Amino acid sequence: MLVYLIRHGETYNNAEAVFPLDNTELNEKGVLQARDAGKYIRDINFDAVYTSPILRVIETLNHMGIHEYTKDDRLMDIGTGKLTGRKIVEIASLDPNWYTTFQDGVENRYRVEKFSELKKRVKNFIDSISQMDYNSVLVATHLEPIRGMFSLATEINGLPLTKLEIGNCSISVFSMNNGNIELKGFNWLPLQNYNGNKNKSFY
Repeated sequence: MLVYLIRHGETYNNAEAVFPLDNTELNEKGVLQARDAGKYIRDINFDAVYTSPILRVIETLNHMGIHEYTKDDRLMDIGTGKLTGRKIVEIASLDPNWYTTFQDGVENRYRVEKFSELKKRVKNFIDSISQMDYNSVLVATHLEPIRGMFSLATEINGLPLTKLEIGNCSISVFSMNNGNIELKGFNWLPLQNYNGNKNKSFY
């Protein structure tokens, strides 16, 4: 089985470098990204489409031309606790090591979801769909669940993952075979979208 993971399009919160609120919408750029992504995958025959229930991901699918999907809470982004709605630059100026709070063994000073817990729910989701008779599945989600999937496939953990760039509406492909997860393609974007600008994400 091939699992295609797509990150949602750019949102107003992404553009403002703000820890996203659940109700943040795609901005104009994000809408165009989603429409482009829909063109690039339109010839793939997906057996199923799963999505995070959060607005920005649903909007992404709709602009891709996909309107039939199954919502799954396990595909939601990592919980950002007290960081939600705050500017990343503001937090970084007050606490240069804020990003370590997502790691095990570090004081959870912002009441966030630990990355290890996110990985568990991503693995639970993958295990559940691997029981289905699928050949190709599209999964629309967020930055951190895709990092989680990458971690499951490569066994890379900890702070190195925070440097992993995953562009808005980029597509990453993993194969599932007898419980094994293998990375097939990562952070694919149309060539014109590789512009050298840092991806506006948590890190």
